Amino acid sequence: MELFRYPLILAWGAGVMAALLFFRFKAEEARLAAGRAILGPSFDRLNEGPAAARRRLRGALFITAVGLCLLAAAGPQWGVELKPVTDLKGNVVIAVDTSLSMGARDLKPNRLSNARLLLSALAEKFADYRIGVVAFAGEAFVQCPLTTDQDAISYFASSLTPGMLSEQGTDFSNAIDTVQGMLARYTGQKVMVLITDGEDHSTGLDTVLDQAAAQNLRVFTIGIGSPDGELVPVADSSGNTMEYKKDRNGKTVVSRLDDATLMRVASRTGAAYIHYSNPDSAAEEVRQAVARIDMEKTKGKGHSGYKARYQWPLAAALALLLIEFMLMEKGFSLPSFRLKPRWPWRRPAALLLVLALGAGTAHAAGARAAARKGNSAYDRQDWSKAYENYARAMEKDPSDKRLNFNTGDAFYRLEDYAKAREFFEQAAADPALAAKAEFNRGNALYKAGDTKGAIEAYRRALTLKPGDRNARFNLQKALEKQEQDKKNQSKNKCDKNSDENKDKNKQNKDQDKQNGGGGGGDDKNGKSGQDDKDKDKNGGGGQDQQDEKEKQKQKEEEQKREQERKQAEARERSRQILEMMKEREKAASRGQEGQMQRAAMNKGKPQSASRMEDW
Repeated sequence: MELFRYPLILAWGAGVMAALLFFRFKAEEARLAAGRAILGPSFDRLNEGPAAARRRLRGALFITAVGLCLLAAAGPQWGVELKPVTDLKGNVVIAVDTSLSMGARDLKPNRLSNARLLLSALAEKFADYRIGVVAFAGEAFVQCPLTTDQDAISYFASSLTPGMLSEQGTDFSNAIDTVQGMLARYTGQKVMVLITDGEDHSTGLDTVLDQAAAQNLRVFTIGIGSPDGELVPVADSSGNTMEYKKDRNGKTVVSRLDDATLMRVASRTGAAYIHYSNPDSAAEEVRQAVARIDMEKTKGKGHSGYKARYQWPLAAALALLLIEFMLMEKGFSLPSFRLKPRWPWRRPAALLLVLALGAGTAHAAGARAAARKGNSAYDRQDWSKAYENYARAMEKDPSDKRLNFNTGDAFYRLEDYAKAREFFEQAAADPALAAKAEFNRGNALYKAGDTKGAIEAYRRALTLKPGDRNARFNLQKALEKQEQDKKNQSKNKCDKNSDENKDKNKQNKDQDKQNGGGGGGDDKNGKSGQDDKDKDKNGGGGQDQQDEKEKQKQKEEEQKREQERKQAEARERSRQILEMMKEREKAASRGQEGQMQRAAMNKGKPQSASRMEDW
């Protein structure tokens, strides 16, 4: 028999007691030496008497109480007792099929509505069990973890709808495997209730059933639907039927209850199959079937163990401490009722100290209360109220940069990006918030149209936190927008030059008309017309006009070539920047590639990164 449950604590306690006694002995020697040095031989007479005896007794009581506390912590134990083994009756997980076929209306209003009623009835029948809910179709999802909260189960049951999961189909093996993972850390009997129409499309069902049987998981199956079958409606967001589900060949799908598959699943795990008729009767049948399995609390069984006796030394230690507290060096006497106690806060200095500490504490508490109110308003999307509370909190505690960060968030939601940028700049003074503040400042600058400033802010955020994928993604988008803006500016400049050239050409044509054909209009006396004819015969005026047109045409061609060259250079710069960003992305993600792949395998698909980070 081991006298102490924790012998290591006993060993350390013995060391602590030895050190305590040593230092107390040294302190007493030093006190006596100091008294003799000051008072001489008369000190020995002063050190005797009732007061000195009481002081020594108090020291002995205190050291003994500490030793008893350490002894109790070591867990003294003796004697044998039989301890009963008790636990909850069991753990039940209800898996509900949420595929599109559960929207069939062979049971009114549809199959899934009846499944929800059955789930609520099962929760009432198994009130003394842990109950969990799993929704499955082509994949399985834990809708409600194991709990004894009936309201939580009813809430999650009401949110089940046909086609709620992204991957459609009906996969029993995935659902059973998910339930095994939920029940793995629990002991005792494990029960799964599978509510479905029985149309299974899984390939590894036999393997999963063998694993379930090996882990003592009983799979009770409840078939909902009719063997004759029913069409599967495809409804819109309002619940109106738009059409009926068709297969790959264009034929209308008829969903039928598959009793044979459900019977095989139940028999392979030592459970039972139940055909659904109404919620109460089906739930009662499941309850009776489960009750036939030995899942009651263990009776007449137990395990023997040493009886803990730590209460005795602990009670003795508390008693000695109480006696030591009541024992006074000068004895005990009742105070005179005519004397008034002198409280420490009657002194001005003590009063000021107490008031200062109280004011500081109240001030900090007021700032925290205002910040909490701001957080609540922010969660309600009441951005104006959130800003007001954050502002009050900043007035009371201006040193807390988290309040500046949250105020910037509130202004960002209010689309006041200029003020949001200012508060994010103030929050960046805190090293713990610098990376997030620079990231959000970049978002505010980007929204305000300052692409260059946003790029600088994202680069600062990446400098402070190199692994921030959100900042890297936003930086790439900002660079792409900057290149696009440059292209647009170049294009607008070229269009402006083209318009100016067109205006110049028009002016030249008008001038040519005036020089070359103006005299033809003035033909009243016939002289001017004759002069123009002479010029045409000599060829002087026509040649000048043709040279001017050729120069204008060459100039337009040169401008066109210059424009094409600039566009080609802009495209090449954009391509080089994108290639550079891709190479950086690859280099940064090489070290995290394995972790990302494992996360993708566990979750089914990667989650999109948030563009906004809140404290």
